[in-house]
Amino acid sequence: MKKNKLVLIDDHPDTIELLKYNLSSEGYDIKAFYNAVDALKYITVENTDLVITDWMLPEMDGLDFCRNLKQHPTTQEIPVVMLTCKSDEIDAVTALEVGAEEFISKPVRMREMLTRIKKILKRKVVELTALSGKDVRESIIRGRLKLDLASYAVYLEDEPLELTIVEFRLLELLAKQPGKVFSRNQIMERVSGMDYFAAERSVDVQVAGLRKKLGAYKDGIETIRSVGYRLNEKAL
Repeated sequence: MKKNKLVLIDDHPDTIELLKYNLSSEGYDIKAFYNAVDALKYITVENTDLVITDWMLPEMDGLDFCRNLKQHPTTQEIPVVMLTCKSDEIDAVTALEVGAEEFISKPVRMREMLTRIKKILKRKVVELTALSGKDVRESIIRGRLKLDLASYAVYLEDEPLELTIVEFRLLELLAKQPGKVFSRNQIMERVSGMDYFAAERSVDVQVAGLRKKLGAYKDGIETIRSVGYRLNEKAL
């Protein structure tokens, strides 16, 4: 059975060794780095199944690393788990906004982290399986909005929108069933990158970001008070 490849980034040798030992014991193939710059160079050539990175790093911090990873088509689908001593809600939301799948506070609870990693990798397999049976030309068109599901590109009035992966998945969920109301809990369950942070606030942040990028067509995402959100195709 093929081993999942994981990249580990942390500037503390003791942390690297601890995490490497536990992850290797679970059967993962680990490549460790003490800085994000070298890790990014490696990933762009060798690729990987998942990245675990500390937030506070020399040269390039975890947030900038995540932004760089998510900007390139060849690496944007790689899940990122962010480790940090920060624990405020705003920090978790910030990590989510740049595309991190999970936000784990230090000191790391090892069993919890391993469980989350297994869940992410399992979900990735499901998504790839679904994608393999999908027409690569498949797209969703709602009014002036077009989502290209193969390239993860979004166009509004034929102009490209720069969305994070989480924003794209949220928009895809709503666009596939226009008019259907999704509760915040349903969105967190169905959009990977949200379920790590069990707070409805994370959904509101993503919706606010999407509306800002939709500009004059922000009413295309409609709030249903005390329930959730839906796509209003007539407003697009």
